[in-house]
Amino acid sequence: MRLFRSAAGFVVGAPAFLFRSHFRVHGDSMRPVLLHGDLLHVLPGSWTPGGFERGAVVVATSPVTAGSFWVKRVVGLPGEFVAFADDGAILINDDPLQEPYCSGTPYEPETPGERQISPSWLCDDDEYFLLGDNRADSNDSRRYGPVSSRAIIGRVWFRWPRRSVPSSRGQKQ
Repeated sequence: MRLFRSAAGFVVGAPAFLFRSHFRVHGDSMRPVLLHGDLLHVLPGSWTPGGFERGAVVVATSPVTAGSFWVKRVVGLPGEFVAFADDGAILINDDPLQEPYCSGTPYEPETPGERQISPSWLCDDDEYFLLGDNRADSNDSRRYGPVSSRAIIGRVWFRWPRRSVPSSRGQKQ
C-alpha cells in the first residue's frame, strides 16, 4: 500500500515539479494553433540551456502590462537580423522565413504609420524576436522589439484545449 501511495504521489506531483506553471491563453494572437481559453503546460526556460529554437511556442512576461504574459512563437534568434518584406513576409538575415503555422496570408501593414511600427531589428546575444501566428491580431516584437531571454518563462510543452460548452439556445429540452 505504501508503494502505491508513493507512486500515486509521484504521478500527481510530477507535473508541479516538471512544469514551471500553467497558463491560460487569452485572445486570438496564436490562432489557429492555440485558441482563447486553452490551458498550457510550460517547461521552464532553465530546461533549455542552449536557448529556444526557431518555431518554439513560448510564454514570456509582457513588456507592456505588469503581471501579464505573452504566448508567442520564436521567430528571430540571438544575433539575427529580422526585417519585413513589402508583402509582410519575414526576412531572417535577408532570407525569407517559411511559416507553415501562420494563419492566412502574411500580415501587411495598412497605413504608413503602422509600417513604421515594424522596423528592422537586430537581436542581441540574449534576445529573441517573438510573434503571434495570427499577425493581424497580435501585439508582439514588431511593436515592442526583441524580448530578453530572462523574460521568457518557458516553452509550451502541452496544450489542453478549452472546453466547448454546448449552447442550449434553439434546442428543445
